[in-house]
Amino acid sequence: MGAKRKIEIRKVSRLGIWITLFLALAFVFLIIQGENEFFAMNESTEQYIQGEKAAQQLEKGADYLTEQVRMYVMTGDTSYMDAYFVETNQVKSRENALDTFKTYFDRTASFSALKAALDTSLELMTTEYYAMRLVCEANDVLQSNWPDEIKAVELSKEDEELSDDEKIKKAQHIVTEESYQEMKDIIAEEVTNCEAKLIRQTRHYQGNAMTIFSSMYSKLQIGIVLMVILMIGSYVMIRRLIVKPLISYDESIKLGEILPVIGAVELQNLAVTYNEIYVANKETEKLIRHEAEHDPLTDLFNRGSFDKLIHIYETGESPFALIFVDVDVFKEVNDTFGHGIGDQILRKVASVLKKQFRNIDYVCRIGGDEFAVIMVNSASDKRCTIKKKIEEANEELSNPTDSLPAVSLSVGVAFSDRKNPKGSISNDADAALYYIKEHGRNKGDNLLYHGIFMIQTKNEPGAR
Repeated sequence: MGAKRKIEIRKVSRLGIWITLFLALAFVFLIIQGENEFFAMNESTEQYIQGEKAAQQLEKGADYLTEQVRMYVMTGDTSYMDAYFVETNQVKSRENALDTFKTYFDRTASFSALKAALDTSLELMTTEYYAMRLVCEANDVLQSNWPDEIKAVELSKEDEELSDDEKIKKAQHIVTEESYQEMKDIIAEEVTNCEAKLIRQTRHYQGNAMTIFSSMYSKLQIGIVLMVILMIGSYVMIRRLIVKPLISYDESIKLGEILPVIGAVELQNLAVTYNEIYVANKETEKLIRHEAEHDPLTDLFNRGSFDKLIHIYETGESPFALIFVDVDVFKEVNDTFGHGIGDQILRKVASVLKKQFRNIDYVCRIGGDEFAVIMVNSASDKRCTIKKKIEEANEELSNPTDSLPAVSLSVGVAFSDRKNPKGSISNDADAALYYIKEHGRNKGDNLLYHGIFMIQTKNEPGAR
């Protein structure tokens, strides 16, 4: 299997930033596009409204002229003729309507249709001029009051010979006959056609806008889904790469353990560095604790450790034996052979005691040539075992195979289950040791099991 790929927080964060930035820009683009399309749709709707108004205005202008010319030929009131030419020459609602329409819909089918309506209306004006000329002559309107357009009209010879009443009737017939109305219908049809094309055009624009809106909506949905996925992915990555490792680190620190090398590369590097410091500190702590608890010469437990251990076992329930050991006439050895040899003997004694007793027992150096052994899980029935161990130790020390001088040990023993204790177990063991020293140290087989057994000698077996 290949090496597990390590993930860096920097790279993940950069990727997240770029993805977020991309999505944000996409959202901004879609929003801007949506606003543009919304404005375009509104504009197309507004243009449709203005175009429809213009088309209706053109049709109304044409209808207004028809109304004025018909009223004139029916009543002979020149105010209607004047109103007709005010509209055509000054107001020009039809032309203005077409100009307005052209502003929005130039070069479109709807514009062509509306222009055709205006062209038809302009064509119809020739007929209307002719009818008004007939009425002007029939009513003897001063020629000086005729509009220029009327003056330019030439009547046929047949119409010139008509009577005034006949001229009026013919004028009325001209503006009401079927051919005139057909022209009016053509104008209305062209306007209707214009409006229909305008509606289709507007719907086309709106349809395109709705298509774009639909596409934008789909893209927004995709973007939102991607954003949600990004958020979930970010949460999972943050939890996997940062949160979970930090929780594990916190638990490990509370338990005093090394940190698991998990998470992002940065945290892994942190964990590795911490673990290195942790191991170094543990080793240093172990060394310091060892130096604090052990005798530097013999590497046995020192007096401080002994005091703590004896307190623990004295307050406990498990039986144990306390053995005090003293090197006989050690001062003379130092004086005779020097302190260097003395130190070697002390180390030898420590080694012999550790060899004789179990790994679970505690061998301590509590003074210059003074040693102590806490023999755990040992009741007074172990006296023979202890006696044997001390004999073997003395045998080895008294018959050295090295170049060191021979020495012997005096030993006092007290058991935690002793009967009739005179004091603490330390005092009783010390009293036993003192008794041995006072009675010739290790002469023969002198060993005291205080409070339990007699002083064992070669000449005096028996019990107290």
